[in-house]
Amino acid sequence: MQPLLDKLKSVFKPRPVKLIGDRLYAACVTQARLPVFYVDYGIDDAIGARFELLTFHVGLVVTRLKSLPADDPRTEQARDTAQHLFDAFLLALDSTLREQGVGDLAVPKRMKKLGLVIYTRMKHWDDLWRDGAGLGAEADYAARTIFAGSDYSGETEGEGAQDAISAAVLERAQAFAIYAQNAYDAFRVDDTLAGRISWPAPAALEIAEDSAETIITSGDA
Repeated sequence: MQPLLDKLKSVFKPRPVKLIGDRLYAACVTQARLPVFYVDYGIDDAIGARFELLTFHVGLVVTRLKSLPADDPRTEQARDTAQHLFDAFLLALDSTLREQGVGDLAVPKRMKKLGLVIYTRMKHWDDLWRDGAGLGAEADYAARTIFAGSDYSGETEGEGAQDAISAAVLERAQAFAIYAQNAYDAFRVDDTLAGRISWPAPAALEIAEDSAETIITSGDA
């Protein structure tokens, strides 16, 4: 009887790569919830902007893991880990929608729309990094998505608010672009496959009282 129970336990025991994916998702959530993003950077502490910030962090890890060349011995594990991280993200979104009272019939439609937004964000950030577009392009995209605040609908690409972006928001977005590039450069595949992510510390920002100027006071600028 005991051998049978041991076999059943092994069958239903979560795969190590799934556990790593869950651990990485938790690390992304923790980083995206840092108060500095909402207090210093002025990112809207509302569901749309929080979703954008979390999507950025999850997307960075997923795209970096999937960027390994085919002949790298870690490629299969990296892609499997990336998929489990992505699955953990989608599962959390599904649960959040249901907790908010979205009906069973409406959840798949909402998830489809959110999935399109997530894919668009991940691909755009990945393209910016691969093309070496620079901090200006990264800041522009961050301003039109992460910093869009209440303009974000969760159903479109969220890029239509560009004309309404203020100089102060653009300055904060430039500071975020520095953080984004530092996070990209600091990524380590082996550590991530072991369930560890060393996120850079976002620079603390100081807003001058008599102007809209944003001053980077610490960090990796």
